[in-house]
Amino acid sequence: MVGNAADNSLSQPPQSGHEEKRTGSLKAIQYWVEWALLVAFRRVLTLLPWPIAIATGAAVGEIAYRLGIRRKVVFTNLALAFPDWTHDQRRRVARQSYRNAGRTLAEYILLPSLRPGQLEQIVEQVEGLGYADLVEAGRKPVIVLTGHIGNWELMGAHFARMGYSLKVFAKPLHNPRIESALLHTRRSLGLDVLYTGEGLKPAVRHLREGGILVFLADQDARKAGVAISFFGKPASTALGPAVFAQLTRAPIVPVFAIRVGTSRHRFVIFPPIQPLTGLDRNAALEQLTRSHVEALESIIRQHPEQYFWFHRRWTTRTDKTAGPSAPR
Repeated sequence: MVGNAADNSLSQPPQSGHEEKRTGSLKAIQYWVEWALLVAFRRVLTLLPWPIAIATGAAVGEIAYRLGIRRKVVFTNLALAFPDWTHDQRRRVARQSYRNAGRTLAEYILLPSLRPGQLEQIVEQVEGLGYADLVEAGRKPVIVLTGHIGNWELMGAHFARMGYSLKVFAKPLHNPRIESALLHTRRSLGLDVLYTGEGLKPAVRHLREGGILVFLADQDARKAGVAISFFGKPASTALGPAVFAQLTRAPIVPVFAIRVGTSRHRFVIFPPIQPLTGLDRNAALEQLTRSHVEALESIIRQHPEQYFWFHRRWTTRTDKTAGPSAPR
């Protein structure tokens, strides 16, 4: 369902033992610095009242923007998604996206320390709750499709605390220290994690027991994906949600988190996308994938400043992406 980063190494010249050791040492230093910065940031945030902590996160996002961290990637993505925008429009949305990312990071770091009831207080509204009967724990298997918009982690924590049995399908981060901390935080919030590569059985069993399987399916899926139009440009997209929907007959329910102001949130539940019948497997998988990508694009168009534009979404050459029948 997700491309293997090792695929790209096949076209690179082999490294000598000395070069490999040097590269590994540099990576280890980088990972340690990232971890140390995260720990320091957390210690600062825990000393601050919630509103000031969130404002501090926004300031960190602003600093990252001014330092140019991944700014080229963000502007390239915005130019692809919104070719008619002026440079000033892209710059304004880019800065807002950095600030939103900073707020999201600060909130996520502080989530485990929230007292009972505090999380519910910052959730302003859940739109589309008429579809909630589809996601009541123990009734029906459901696949939730979301994206990196608003505060997606807070949304998962909110529904987990409401008693829903959630398992998040995820690809581990490169930094093992930060991945370990992320896993610990998610589990403390009631979220379990299934890593890509663990196979189908644990996820299928969870769905058939009435659980909810959550996908963030908006990153480049490399050669394992299928080319689906995203903002009018073909993008390699993971087939995972569609595969599980067709296999278990579970609907795909797009659910997205939207920030209201600086520190409140609402969640938008879209109508369910039902598994398809009457089509061959390849066509069904592609149609289901196209449907949930359209839902994601529609919410991003409404709130482009809240999307995480830092991923290289259109990296894979679409003439080399796999079709729906390729191995996953």
